Amino acid sequence: MDINFLDTQKAIKKVINKGDHVLVHSSLNRMGNFINGPDSIINCLKDAVGSGGTIIMITHTFSFSKTKKFSIDSPSESGVLSEFFRKYPNVKRSCTPMVSFCALGRLDNYFTQPFNSHLDETATLSRLLVMDGKILLMGIGFKKCTLYHLSEERLLSPHNFYKNFEGGFYKSGKFVRPISQRYFVRKDVNLKKNGANVQSIIENKNLVKKTKLGRGYLRSFKARDFDNICMNELKNNQDFFLEK
Repeated sequence: MDINFLDTQKAIKKVINKGDHVLVHSSLNRMGNFINGPDSIINCLKDAVGSGGTIIMITHTFSFSKTKKFSIDSPSESGVLSEFFRKYPNVKRSCTPMVSFCALGRLDNYFTQPFNSHLDETATLSRLLVMDGKILLMGIGFKKCTLYHLSEERLLSPHNFYKNFEGGFYKSGKFVRPISQRYFVRKDVNLKKNGANVQSIIENKNLVKKTKLGRGYLRSFKARDFDNICMNELKNNQDFFLEK
């Protein structure tokens, strides 16, 4: 299914407002063929948030755990739109291996500071809560909404533990300095976990804006609403995020 610029613009403006600071998760191929390319999507997002807002995307580099190398130019492993956004003019990226973030807009520098834990005051996800930011899911479900990791770390989920990942920071292919990162990771990598269990709760509370685009949907909601639900549910059931 072909998706044009005008339809994309209209759909995004139904779920995103001027001044929003929004973390975008996407799967473009599930939605259809954006005939004007990823560039048109970024332009629509910029238009929607305006000069007062910020666009944020995760630029995972999980390969760091094996290669031990990270640079600002390391390709994003979070999909087509994320990688395109990383290379978009004036976009800033956090110098954080494995889970870096890119941002463009009024608070791009604020959202791209180094951090050692998602609970750090400088961490992108923590700052999204401070600024009452939003999550935008484009053609993708709640399973990929990484914000649920904050509640797991706050409540010290028994399925996770802290682990340090060490390697080097590189520039133009040359080693610059050692770099390390501390994450609250799962003990069993084969354990199936996701944030999809929140979907029915947050939708039943009418806290989600939803509109169709191509073969998929756009869904937006406040990060605080999602985080509050995660905290409440995980307090009552420490296995809440496990796939049944």
